[in-house]
Amino acid sequence: MTRYWLTPIVNYSPIVLGADRMDCTPLKALESFRELANRRHPRLLAMFKASLLLSDDEELCGSELLELDFEQSEAISFDGKPFHLSHCAEAFLDRLLTRKEALELVSSLHECDADPDQSSWKNQWLRWLESGYDVILLREDGH
Repeated sequence: MTRYWLTPIVNYSPIVLGADRMDCTPLKALESFRELANRRHPRLLAMFKASLLLSDDEELCGSELLELDFEQSEAISFDGKPFHLSHCAEAFLDRLLTRKEALELVSSLHECDADPDQSSWKNQWLRWLESGYDVILLREDGH
């Protein structure tokens, strides 16, 4: 089963994904939420496959040796002990909108306020942005 995680990036040196990521269910509400975000800007709610975050080899994206567990309640650090961020993930992060751009765009997503799930995701996204964190959507396949 595919799961989606709204995830704050709480540090960039090294990259650290925050422990308070949100499991985005139900899927139908998430699809609608993503469409709303996409209408504001195609890269507003940037999504990346979680399996490609890690790297065993400088030339490859993805790892056959390690797997991330997003259900754990700890931050995930890509400091090389044991996780190395792939070059694909680095390129993805380089293309994120600035926090200021994202904050303005997310603040304008009034259409989702009527749906409790979407409203919760939007409000948490805003809190993270206001705290100085970038936010991404991670797609975790196979659980």
